[in-house]
Amino acid sequence: MNSPLWLVIVTIAGCSSPGSRAAVAVESSATVKETKVEATAPACDNPVLVVRDGREQGLVCEPALPADVTIFDLRDGWTPRLFAPGADGTEPGFRANYLALALEQDLEGKPLPVNAALTELYGVVPSFAIVRQRFTQAARYACHGKVDSTPIAKLARPYGEEHAGLVRHAIHQRKVLGAILERVRVQRQLADYAPLAADRELGPTYERWKVADELHAGFVAAKRHLACEGLLAPKEVEDGTLSWATAKALELFQRRHFLIPNSRLDPETRAALATDPRELDFRFALRVLRERVVDATGLIEDGTAGKGPQPILGRMLDPEAMRGPRGHGRGLRDGAPDLVSAATEAAARQLGWSTPAGAEAFLARHPAGVRVAVVVPPVPAYHATHMELSAEIDRGDVWYDVTATARVAWRRPATVLYVQDGSTKRPLIRWATTIGGWSDVKIGGATVKRWKESDVGPRQWRELFAAPTWLPPGSTPDSDLVKWVSAGKWELKRSIMGPGPHTAFGMMLLPHHREIRGTGGRTQYVKNGIGTHGSAVVTSILNGTSHGCHRLYNQLAVRLGSFLLRHRNHQVRGQKKEFYRRTVRFMGTHQAKIDTRGFLYELTPPVPIEVLPGNIRSPRKVPPVGAVAAGAE
Repeated sequence: MNSPLWLVIVTIAGCSSPGSRAAVAVESSATVKETKVEATAPACDNPVLVVRDGREQGLVCEPALPADVTIFDLRDGWTPRLFAPGADGTEPGFRANYLALALEQDLEGKPLPVNAALTELYGVVPSFAIVRQRFTQAARYACHGKVDSTPIAKLARPYGEEHAGLVRHAIHQRKVLGAILERVRVQRQLADYAPLAADRELGPTYERWKVADELHAGFVAAKRHLACEGLLAPKEVEDGTLSWATAKALELFQRRHFLIPNSRLDPETRAALATDPRELDFRFALRVLRERVVDATGLIEDGTAGKGPQPILGRMLDPEAMRGPRGHGRGLRDGAPDLVSAATEAAARQLGWSTPAGAEAFLARHPAGVRVAVVVPPVPAYHATHMELSAEIDRGDVWYDVTATARVAWRRPATVLYVQDGSTKRPLIRWATTIGGWSDVKIGGATVKRWKESDVGPRQWRELFAAPTWLPPGSTPDSDLVKWVSAGKWELKRSIMGPGPHTAFGMMLLPHHREIRGTGGRTQYVKNGIGTHGSAVVTSILNGTSHGCHRLYNQLAVRLGSFLLRHRNHQVRGQKKEFYRRTVRFMGTHQAKIDTRGFLYELTPPVPIEVLPGNIRSPRKVPPVGAVAAGAE
């Protein structure tokens, strides 16, 4: 194959050593387009692999790259901008932890147990080393291939551990009715029970048995897939029950495949269990690629403010419930389209990742990772180093009941980020969030229910914390800060204090500041413990409430933080010191100790936000008597 003209120019005027060539002939097959690159590397420290239309065209020094390409870092040392080193080498203290979690390891390089390793859903983008590893698990693929998934489709409701009694009854019924049908089958010398469906006396018995049998077969098939994933012991499979172990395995499966972690056989989980695992791993690869694309392009526009998220190579990569806040209907006026999916699909096609085989082959050719340069659609003209951004938080449906009452908000809270695009105030994203509600608080040594209000009005995002810690306020009951470990043993819930993906503030925190102008022109900025932040409590963002803060899915909180650092002037303040000590007395005595608030960036100027009242649906239009300030979550 002849090299394109631009590449010939790069070879001559670029960074290759005299006599060397940056690219040579391409070998193609039906599934993988592969280029053999000569061993002579360009004369620069960090060359970039140019890839066009699935063909690897050689390593080129960055200054010599054509103007129409974007560089994506596919190496294992990558982190989102939120955790990346600054120009002076300063980096968040959590960066090393992030890189270890991305490799599913601890800081000593030891593999994490599966429960601790699966953190994609909680804001840690896995390394391509993990994607590569999954693609090579032939035994897992073979195991799944032996399972007949047909019965899973007949499970008509989202069964979970709470249905264990119903399932046990069905299994018992299957056994008893099956014994009756078996005696008749033997007497009549039938091949199976099907002819008994037409029997006047035994027909109803057969139908009841069939319902129970299909339920059992569906559970067994689902559990076999969970066992193939290494999430469920084989001895737990064949009885068809929904035990605690099954519920835990379901949650881990959902976390592994980026589904809502509700431990139930909901429609999306049933569909994933019945899907070819190579396809699931390909979707995983595309999700990991998507975050690299987001980071490199500076995009955040995911369609949630417009016509909705779009498929990537015909695949929706996020669960339906995560594609926008419930009850908000059509897109916003002038809402940005889904630029993230368009750029990710373009990058995937350029890399030759149109199929699972293409992605697997590329990753196999680059076991150490690589920086690549590919052509993707240009970013909008309004993208700049400093963008005129603002945000609104719609509180959605609000009920100010005088006592704690279960409510279902048809219109959920939403966060909208805007950019001033000329004369147009353009919505970039509209994401699901939370507001406060009824919570347990400690007052005078007793734990009582109190309303936690999410206050309204103009606020500011002035500070941005990467990997924030949570300092439990005095109103947090001690019982909320410990967990049961084993018989007679309790320990402190260190993970919710952080830093880390499971902390109460997630992976990114934007405290809300209220500007107060005093006499003499003096201005104060007041915080009352409310902020916009990430959260690992995924289901609370779907259907629940917070302690007053506005939670985001952790992966989106990281995107937002990185976007603000990319497109807003800021100062790096570094790791903020803290001295927090608390003695927790519940099921023993435990000492909480926190020495940092997180890595602080100061937004200069701050981003203005407006918290809207929402739709107050209760007759009462003000918070209940005895409502308390939100404090920290």
